[in-house]
Amino acid sequence: MKNKIIKISVIWGLIAGLVCFLFFLSIYAVDDNPLIKKRPDIGINILFIFLATWIYKKRRKGYLHFYEGFSIGFLTNLIAALFSGLAIYLFLKFYDIQPYLNWNAYSKQFLLEQKEALDTVLNEESFNLQLKSFDEIKPYRVILDDLMFKQFAIVAIMLISMALRKQGDAIS
Repeated sequence: MKNKIIKISVIWGLIAGLVCFLFFLSIYAVDDNPLIKKRPDIGINILFIFLATWIYKKRRKGYLHFYEGFSIGFLTNLIAALFSGLAIYLFLKFYDIQPYLNWNAYSKQFLLEQKEALDTVLNEESFNLQLKSFDEIKPYRVILDDLMFKQFAIVAIMLISMALRKQGDAIS
């Protein structure tokens, strides 16, 4: 059973990651800052999490335990985020670094514009360290950013797992 969970998660995670990368490329074709506008791709992950879980349940004659659904969802999401993050990183590294530079400049400018609002949270020294960190960030950061952001799908994973679960005498 564990191998079936891993297999379906890898397959659907890679497909989801590829679709997220294609989504990034489509934004890249029409916008000079595709990294700032690719956030809706979490919906792609959620769709493929649902598909992977539903197909697993269907293959098991309608039976699905919560832990199976959660495992499939978590692994599918993790693999998709890793694949899309790595694909975007390789695109930036070997094809066009400009989207990364635009994203970094936009983030730095946003921080500067929000300085007054952040005064209650960050002191001057912390603000300056945060500002300086933008000059030291490397393009591999897009991989970590994708991994971190897509963890918000955990809520959807739990809801999908609860909605699709059906317990009983499961078929192995």
